[in-house]
Amino acid sequence: MPALNQQHIAILSPLINPFQRSPEKSMEKNLLEGEKHNDEFLPVIHDGIDNQRPFQYVEISVEELHIHKILKGGSFADRCFLWVIDSTSIKIIYEKTRNILRSSSRPDKPYVCHTNITACRQAYLGGEMYFCENGNIYVNFKSDRYGRPETEEKKKMAIQYMMDVGYKNIIRAEDLF
Repeated sequence: MPALNQQHIAILSPLINPFQRSPEKSMEKNLLEGEKHNDEFLPVIHDGIDNQRPFQYVEISVEELHIHKILKGGSFADRCFLWVIDSTSIKIIYEKTRNILRSSSRPDKPYVCHTNITACRQAYLGGEMYFCENGNIYVNFKSDRYGRPETEEKKKMAIQYMMDVGYKNIIRAEDLF
């Protein structure tokens, strides 16, 4: 059952616009050049329906997991994947995928962001994902564009959906929001 079904949709709903759950940010003020499109990234946006490792697959070591405090909400871009559940499935992209257009407005962040996965369209949820050498997948809801789900039920359903498409050993990390 890889595509979202009615049970998933009922709990994950509604679809939201980027930054809709972010109290300090908005699309008008915070969406910058290079963050609204995804044409050039389509070949490396992995559709979780395929139940395979995402493109540009890298694993985080157990040591790196602790050094970067991933379980406590830390980040490590070199091993991080961004994920979004859109209207049909989970989409995943390696965070260190270069984004030339974004680098002109954000020289400090010349890589893709969550809205590059969706082409700035609506989605249910988003966050970060780390595939660990120990076989676990560490997931958070730390997307300022699609994160901050309103209920624990939505978080649990997002993880359930990831398991439904075939991902195993999912461990939820802190979100720090």
